[in-house]
Amino acid sequence: MQTRRSQIPFILLALLCLFGLSAADTACAQQSPSGTSPLPAPIGYVNDYANVIDPATEDRLETVLTNLKGQAQIEFAVVTVRTTGGQDIFDYTLTVARGWGIGAKDGERMGMIMLVAVDDRKYFTQVSRHLEGDLPDGLLGQIQREQLVPQLKRGNYSQGIADTAAAYVQTLAQSRGFSIEGLGERAPVSRPRSRTQSRGAISPCCIGIIILVIIIVLFSNRGRGGGGSGGGGLLNALLLGSLLNSGGRSSGWSGGGFGGSGGGSSGGGGFGGFGGGGDFGGGGAGGDW
Repeated sequence: MQTRRSQIPFILLALLCLFGLSAADTACAQQSPSGTSPLPAPIGYVNDYANVIDPATEDRLETVLTNLKGQAQIEFAVVTVRTTGGQDIFDYTLTVARGWGIGAKDGERMGMIMLVAVDDRKYFTQVSRHLEGDLPDGLLGQIQREQLVPQLKRGNYSQGIADTAAAYVQTLAQSRGFSIEGLGERAPVSRPRSRTQSRGAISPCCIGIIILVIIIVLFSNRGRGGGGSGGGGLLNALLLGSLLNSGGRSSGWSGGGFGGSGGGSSGGGGFGGFGGGGDFGGGGAGGDW
């Protein structure tokens, strides 16, 4: 009985650390790596800083993305740059998404961004939390391998970017039950059959807390003098399991045609800036070519 009572402070401290871990992970997910976007204020849904998208394709794509905002309240930014300046493209894309505030402030705050760094030969697509079920990492990676990478390797940037964006939008339309004017008909993208879901990566800001709790549990076991594995061992296992599960986050590095029927009318009233409420947690996929 005395041994069990001596474990109470350790158990309470472990539970407190678990609560702190949850709060810290939320804070880390919401904090932008650099606070502001490294790019200028957006001029539309398509921002071709690398100047690789031809004007006709850019106009059609802008119309589709404007209609996407009007029909489904999803803000989708397409961005090209020459280079990220040595910054990891995952962090760079996430910083742009949060710095621009992609996503409506109210409701599900749905937003996404596709970024291609031409000279770096890298690309990444970030999706906000409420779109991760519609566009999971594995499906994003499949679309990129089928639509984006082959065209990028040929230098057909306009075609690859437009086809990939169209595939994303068509997938969202099928998943959420809406139609988009200006988007050509295309075969539905099948979800990967044998591909497992991307495993969550433990957030760096949580590693220290996890290590601390492991040390606490080890000292708790030593305090029992090695006797009896009883309920304390089960509770310790549950605590550690909860910590590892709560630390996980879908970070996702996964490694058809754009409608050629003209622009169509814009149902969203044109670009008036992003909503400022994008809820990006690190879901997405990308790679290089």
